[in-house]
Amino acid sequence: MNDTVQLEIYIKEDKEIRDLLIQERIIDNHRVVRCGQFINTERHNTPTKHLRSHPTFCMRYQCRVCRRKLIDRQRKKHYSNNKEFVDGGGSILMLTLPVPHYKEETLPSIHERFMKSMNYLKRESYGWKKIKKITNQIFNYNSIELTEKNNGYNLHNHLIIGIKNKDVSLSTIENILFETWSKITNKFGFDKVSRKCINVTNVTNTLGGHSGSSGDKSIEDLSKRKGTLENYERKFKETYESPSSQFRTKKLKEIGNEIKTINTTFSKRTRRGRIRKITRE
Repeated sequence: MNDTVQLEIYIKEDKEIRDLLIQERIIDNHRVVRCGQFINTERHNTPTKHLRSHPTFCMRYQCRVCRRKLIDRQRKKHYSNNKEFVDGGGSILMLTLPVPHYKEETLPSIHERFMKSMNYLKRESYGWKKIKKITNQIFNYNSIELTEKNNGYNLHNHLIIGIKNKDVSLSTIENILFETWSKITNKFGFDKVSRKCINVTNVTNTLGGHSGSSGDKSIEDLSKRKGTLENYERKFKETYESPSSQFRTKKLKEIGNEIKTINTTFSKRTRRGRIRKITRE
């Protein structure tokens, strides 16, 4: 099966999932509800030029169809930026930053404090300033993921940084990052961070890999990871199409509630994956 045919299959599934979630009122955003519908336009209409119908797209992350477009666009942008930087002699590092919490904590509460922690790290902390200085950091961008572990939600950031100084050891960066991130997350009410969960990886040589660009994952990659929005969406469709299941109604409600919670929690996020160039002080 060639890539074009496979992509058509994926897009068909995206539409089926989106339409099913709308039908079952898991998604009720009016823009998403109208996504894909054809409209006529009278702009530049003349007696010899007939009205032309064209589809409209919502370009919202709640919509799996448009999310694929947004993610692909972002991956291409990151790939182009990273490749140009590496070709110019730079290196790409991925900093993994998790937040430990209790299983009973809600996703909105975790997400709010997580974003405050990330903002504090970049804007206020001495440790981050030190990392920027010793690595000669040129740019960075967030790649925030939500998966699932035994203690519930696993919200973390694969923070990508482009550096010019290749002589700094990864362990040195990890030590500074661990000390800084531990204090910040504790400040915002998280449990103690484990040293083994703070990782700094050189991903310079993975630019041509399946991920497309460092830190980014495709809809297909995310659909296979437990706890992601994409995984819940696919699970909802599979459960809906298995009416023989004894607990079908209960499972659909549980999965639907998780999808609603994720969409609501992340609805206010803007500038996803925005590449931030470093200005020297």
